[in-house]
Amino acid sequence: MKRLCACALALALAGPASATDWTGWYVGGHVGYADGDADTRATLGGAWASESQALRDEVAGGLSADLGPSGAAYGLHVGYDHGFANGLLLGGELEYSTLDLEETRVDGPRPTATFPSLSYTYAHGLEIDNSLALRGKIGYAGARNAIYAILGAARVDVDTAAGIGSNGGYAKAGGASDTETAVVYGLGYAYDFGNDWTLRAELTRTDIGDVKFQADYLPGSTFTSPAYTESFRQDIAFDALRVGLSYRF
Repeated sequence: MKRLCACALALALAGPASATDWTGWYVGGHVGYADGDADTRATLGGAWASESQALRDEVAGGLSADLGPSGAAYGLHVGYDHGFANGLLLGGELEYSTLDLEETRVDGPRPTATFPSLSYTYAHGLEIDNSLALRGKIGYAGARNAIYAILGAARVDVDTAAGIGSNGGYAKAGGASDTETAVVYGLGYAYDFGNDWTLRAELTRTDIGDVKFQADYLPGSTFTSPAYTESFRQDIAFDALRVGLSYRF
C-alpha cells in the first residue's frame, strides 16, 4: 500500500505531459503498401457490327478485365500545420511518392463458341509509377495525439495497354501513357514524441478516374480490312496504407 501511495504521489507531482505545439513546418519520409483497382471496359465498333452478337459479346468480354496492381509506396513530404487553442488543426502538405504498382495479364488462346476454329488471345497491362500530391488537412490535435482528414489533388504517372490477337491474323493493341490528375482523400493519425519528431499513419485513396484509348493494327497483322475498332475506358484508383516519420521545426 505504501508503494502504491508513493507511485500515486510521484505521478501527481510530475503533472501532465507538456502539450505539443503543432504549429510549424515539418519534413519527413513515408513508406507503405498500395493496392490498386482498374475496371477496364471495351466497346466494339466499325466492322464488328457485321459480326454476330454472340461473337461481339465474347470479344468485348475478353477485352474487358479487372486489374489489381499492388506494390510498395514510399517517398518524401514537406508541410505546414497550424494548431489552434481549441484543438483545431489545419495544414497543407506537398508530397512525392514512388509507386511500384504493376500487373500484366494474358488470357488465351481462347476458342470462340461461335467459330470453334477461331481463337483469340487477350492481353492487358497497367503500371502506376509516381505521384505528386498537394493535400489539405483538417482535424483535432491534443497534447501528443492528432487525428485528421485529408483532401487534395495529385498528378499520377499511368501507363496502361490492352491488345487482341487471333489465329486468323488479327492483331491490334492500344494504350495510354500520361500523367493523370487525381483526387486524394483519406484519414490520418499522428503522435508527437515531444522532441520535434512525429510518427504518423495514414490510409488514403487516390481516384484517377477514366483513362480512354483505342486499339490500332499492329505491324504484321494480315487482317486489316474492313476496319474493326475497339475503344477502351479504364477507371483507375488505388488505396495506400503508409507510416511516416517527420521532423518539425
